Amino acid sequence: MKLKIIPVFTGKDYQSIDEILKDKKAKKLLWAEILFNDKINWEKYKDKIEKDYKKAAIYYTNFRYLFKNRKPLLEIKEKIDEREIRRFEEIYRFLNKIRSL
Repeated sequence: MKLKIIPVFTGKDYQSIDEILKDKKAKKLLWAEILFNDKINWEKYKDKIEKDYKKAAIYYTNFRYLFKNRKPLLEIKEKIDEREIRRFEEIYRFLNKIRSL
């Protein structure tokens, strides 16, 4: 798996979705990996990552204007928990920083 987010924030490489799901830190970031990394076909893991996929889709729906060059996710019109937006912003800023290097 060519992950972008999870290895940076956990310091580990993961070879499978099952490894990610077993690691608490990695599991907490899975929604962000789905949202920011469309190089992986997440559809084939959908039965294992249903909640994380839904969370990514909610972020995508709320911030679609930031993802113009991304394969579209489902549109799920729900509010994002205000306490979680900070993590999204942190990851978004980090990605923009490494893209500009």
